[in-house]
Order: sequence, then structure tokens, then C-alpha cells
Amino acid sequence: MIRSYVGLAAAIAVAGLLMGGCGSAPPGAPAPPAVADASGVDMCAILTDAELSTLGMKLGTRKESAVSGLIGCHWLGDPLTLGLERNDETITEYVTRRDDPAFTSFRENTVNGRVGVQLSVDSDRADCVQLVDGGSVSLRVAVAPAFSLEPRPVDSCAEALRIAEMIEPRLPQKGQ
Repeated sequence: MIRSYVGLAAAIAVAGLLMGGCGSAPPGAPAPPAVADASGVDMCAILTDAELSTLGMKLGTRKESAVSGLIGCHWLGDPLTLGLERNDETITEYVTRRDDPAFTSFRENTVNGRVGVQLSVDSDRADCVQLVDGGSVSLRVAVAPAFSLEPRPVDSCAEALRIAEMIEPRLPQKGQ
């Protein structure tokens, strides 16, 4: 009889641990970074000139940027413009601001399995920013239709995600 109570108590304890998230961090403890720190990634050089040309970028239009925690480069192209930057804000910080009125759209997603966020800031939502988790930073792929007298339709979010998927394998991985 005592054995059955001991067995029952052990089963209840195991079930409680499983239901309670055994192995999870205690409340208030910071979560470990999901990915390696990408704060040293050179976003201006993460794509080759050949890849940028294939995307329609005009290599001579490259402009470096370093404002408000964003460090990287921008290119003009046809049919789109492209910005690749490191951002001081993490994905978690963006998620906590998801209801910011500056965002005209906001959705969480993944890029090759890494946590990501897509957002827009233009009222017509023609632009799209794909953010990728870089540990202590986020990595930003900004796409917008290029100005043209004969504009071609561009799905900015699909292009931003596609370009982010190109660069993600080049980012630092856990254990490197």
C-alpha cells in the first residue's frame, strides 16, 4: 500500500514538473540569447557585388549610414531600393513596441528558423522592413519600391524576407 502511494506521489511530481515547464528559467531571469551575437556583422559587405547586381542594385549608389543606432548601407536599384543595417534594438524590444503607432503593419515571423519581425512604416505599406535576431542586435533588411515613371509592382515584404534568407546563413551561429 505504501509503495502505491510512493509511486502515485512520484507520478504526480513528474506530471507537475512537465506541466510546469521543467527546465524553464525562473520568473524574472533573463532568457539566454537564442543566437550568437551579431553586433560585429558588416551589413555593407554581407552580400557580394554580384548578388547586389542580381537583386537590381546599382553598385555606384551605395551610401553608408550610421544614424540612431542603425549602421549599414543603402542602395538604389530597379525595381526596388535596399537597406542593410545592424540595429541597436533587439527583436524583443520591437515585439514590446508592436502597437507603436509609427508601425502601419507588424507581424512576427522567422527567417530560416531565426526569430524575426516584419513591419512597415509608410501609410501605403509599400515599404517593408524584415528584422532578424542577432542576439544583442537585430539585423535589418529594408525594401521599398524604387521611384520610376513606369513603376513595376514590388512585394516589398516578400523581397525583404527573401534577402534576409540569403544573408541569414552568413550570420554568426551558436557555438562559433
